[in-house]
Amino acid sequence: MTTVTVAADPPAATRSRSPKPILAALIAGAVGFVVGAAPAVIAPAGAPPSSEIVFPAEVATYSWFTSHGDLGMPATMVYQNGIGVEFMDFPQAVAMGVDGSTYRRIGTAEQRSVPTDQGDPAVMVLSADGTFAVIGGANGHGNVVVRSLVDGTTRELPIGVGRSALPWSIGSDGRDVLLLLGEGELSRYFVPPVSGTLALLDLSTGDLLEYPLQGVTSAALSPDGSRVVAQRPQGAVVMDAAGHSILELPAELDGQAFGDDAWSPDGTRLVTVVHDDVWVDEPTGRRLTSSVTLQVSDLPTGATTMFPLAGVESAAALGWRDDGTVVLQTYADDNSSDFQWVDADTGAAQTFSTYDSGFTGASIGSADLARDLIREWVIEERPIDQGRTLGILCGLAVGVVAALVVWFLTRRRRA
Repeated sequence: MTTVTVAADPPAATRSRSPKPILAALIAGAVGFVVGAAPAVIAPAGAPPSSEIVFPAEVATYSWFTSHGDLGMPATMVYQNGIGVEFMDFPQAVAMGVDGSTYRRIGTAEQRSVPTDQGDPAVMVLSADGTFAVIGGANGHGNVVVRSLVDGTTRELPIGVGRSALPWSIGSDGRDVLLLLGEGELSRYFVPPVSGTLALLDLSTGDLLEYPLQGVTSAALSPDGSRVVAQRPQGAVVMDAAGHSILELPAELDGQAFGDDAWSPDGTRLVTVVHDDVWVDEPTGRRLTSSVTLQVSDLPTGATTMFPLAGVESAAALGWRDDGTVVLQTYADDNSSDFQWVDADTGAAQTFSTYDSGFTGASIGSADLARDLIREWVIEERPIDQGRTLGILCGLAVGVVAALVVWFLTRRRRA
């Protein structure tokens, strides 16, 4: 009899149970993301709270990873960070909180940019108490947006179908905003400077009052909302908020751009910055000037005082701390900035804060301050909270690396 021997299957315990590479990699990636992002996501974001209104002794340098979102508090300043021509910077609309630490991007302003503005966010102005900003619609949007910087809520106010608008200035009571209106696209890079019809928009009712002025290039509403100063080709004028009693201003103010907070708190003086012999260096695109002068004009007397700003590339008058002190931002060659108190009677300047443009060379432009908070500022060093975006990106990077390592090792083991 022939005996046939059949080989038995190997014991089940000796069979390979290595996990599938893709499943193992996904698990490792998830764990890596949690570990990498946990410090930013789990830990409380930001700096210790402050009971005071703080302007930091050093404003945060430009970061690609500044988060979008709500401040959760009023802002003390809104501004554009970067203009897109420096090294690897992309223009951002940024709000800085009253704690002097919290920085968040204003997505609404970035989304309403127009092509001819080369990526710059839409023009925006900050309310006097810092709780909201009015954001323009320069490409025939037909409305402006009012955005709360505390909770991120927005509402749109119509200005006419197909019309464009740039917000210029808000009164201290937060009720009215000056607008520059136009039928076509309005770009800050137009040459000659962008101009249009000046109007006053009631933010409560939506009523729009258009002034009998054409070709306006800049304007500012007095803190009490009673008067308007405007620049036009024929010269600078001041009028009441209803558009009556239009008066010509001294010739020294002709052609000078008025910032949105040009008026002193008591409404007796105007501040402007004069840039003489401005041109653009074509190879680099840099803006060059031969001289910069701070100009303070007293309306009751008609007298104008000039204060040359030595060693300054360019400058912007951001407003007033009190009736005798101007808030000035000056720029150096590398786009870094100094924020200064300037005595409006003597021109004596004191730097209270700085901004380092960093390796990108990104500048701070179109800065607007919460006018009524300036007198309460405390200047001090503050930690920086630019949001959790960087932490989340770090988590993604750790997760991807962990997934690739585990996928590679698992495939080798199965082989």
